[in-house]
Amino acid sequence: MKLKKIKVKPDKERNQDFKPFEVEVKELNLTERADMNDLIMDQDRKQNFSFWLKIIKDCTRYTDDELNCYSLDELVAISSAIILDINKKKLTK
Repeated sequence: MKLKKIKVKPDKERNQDFKPFEVEVKELNLTERADMNDLIMDQDRKQNFSFWLKIIKDCTRYTDDELNCYSLDELVAISSAIILDINKKKLTK
């Protein structure tokens, strides 16, 4: 599976206060992207800590120990960056 780096920046509107950093994420195929968007768009699903963590775990290779080093704000920001990345316009070659 191919990996790429994405930038994670604090969301000032949410008063997040951490230094920007990069994470490695999997390049999702269309089926994986559809599954992720189904999760995100599910109106009945609570957007709690487990929700944000599932996005990260499904889209990265980070272990629980590695993820446990991040703050709640950083984990939410990682998830948000992943969501934006998987849904940005894809450039054609």
